Amino acid sequence: MRINFDAVLWDMDGTLIDSEKYWLEAEIELMKRFSVLWTERDQSICLGGPMARVERYMAERANFAEEPAYFGRELKALMVKKLSRPIDYAPGAFVLLQQLRRAEVPMGLVTASSRSLVDAALLTLGRDTFKVVISGDDVEEGKPSPEGYLAAAHALEAEISKTVILEDSFVGTTAALASGATVIGISHMGELAKPDEGHEDQMLVVNSLEGISIETLMSAVDQRRALA
Repeated sequence: MRINFDAVLWDMDGTLIDSEKYWLEAEIELMKRFSVLWTERDQSICLGGPMARVERYMAERANFAEEPAYFGRELKALMVKKLSRPIDYAPGAFVLLQQLRRAEVPMGLVTASSRSLVDAALLTLGRDTFKVVISGDDVEEGKPSPEGYLAAAHALEAEISKTVILEDSFVGTTAALASGATVIGISHMGELAKPDEGHEDQMLVVNSLEGISIETLMSAVDQRRALA
């Protein structure tokens, strides 16, 4: 099978691994210390990071009982423990990941999460799965900046216009679209960014990665090229 793209770049939280439930557990545990009832709405506001924004939001919800940085440190510590155990893949992600590995498609992982969290998750994902891993600690500007995705494509020697990005949040799809890649936007957690007018073919929106295959990615790339 001839692959019509150079590489695939994965977001981690919610796209590759079903980590949102672990984040929610950690956020609830942390905010309980301040008698704050943390809801899924709070979680959705924080979805996709970056951590500085999450820290600020949590500090506000706790009436600044602690400095924002405190919430980031404690949240990361709780998450490292959770992600160091066997963790669940997001629906459909493992099957697609294995297809791409068998086809020897170069892959990268680009996440707003810190390096300590990524290293913990890689215990499940496998350290040899990705040729490049870029965490939130490795860039000057996190998502919604495309910096991480552009750096990953460069490291893989892939043309960004011939790269497919898998994302599941508004912040993440904003970054992915800005990079110039073809984007698979997973809408399971809510609103996604919209492509610029005239570039609607840049993103294929799906409910989850269940049933999504290499052929789906190739079709999205072909459709974009046909309409270019």
